[in-house]
Amino acid sequence: MSFHALVSPELKMSLPPLRPTNSVKKPASMEHGAYGVHEVMLHGFPSVRNSLASSHPLEESEKHFEENARKMQLAAVRSIQGLHAPMKIMLERKAALQIGRLPFLPSSNTMLEALDGRDETITFEDIYNDFSESEVLRPPHLVMEKHLNML
Repeated sequence: MSFHALVSPELKMSLPPLRPTNSVKKPASMEHGAYGVHEVMLHGFPSVRNSLASSHPLEESEKHFEENARKMQLAAVRSIQGLHAPMKIMLERKAALQIGRLPFLPSSNTMLEALDGRDETITFEDIYNDFSESEVLRPPHLVMEKHLNML
């Protein structure tokens, strides 16, 4: 595997635009469940206006906040320290993303949180936990059999 193949997805280290860009509008479509009916409990009440109307520019900015902050950090590090520093940061991040555990043990992603600086802040995700961080463990033997396609 070449070095450029490792870092090519995030190799663009230019500054993100300060003005919000228009998002591409999608054609109206309804999500259908198994029986061809819109699933309200999963997708909320159907609204054609929400799928056709353009969203507020701040909403688009908030959707890409973490990506833009990462690009700003890489651009600043590149201008201060040179090209090697953002490449090193990207490789460390890629290595932290590849660390895993057995399928029945949830990963805490501590290394990735430390690299991103999220280990020092308390957010809603820390208070209202994900299902992956629940206190109930799934049966290890069943999970491994499913992971190995034995079921």
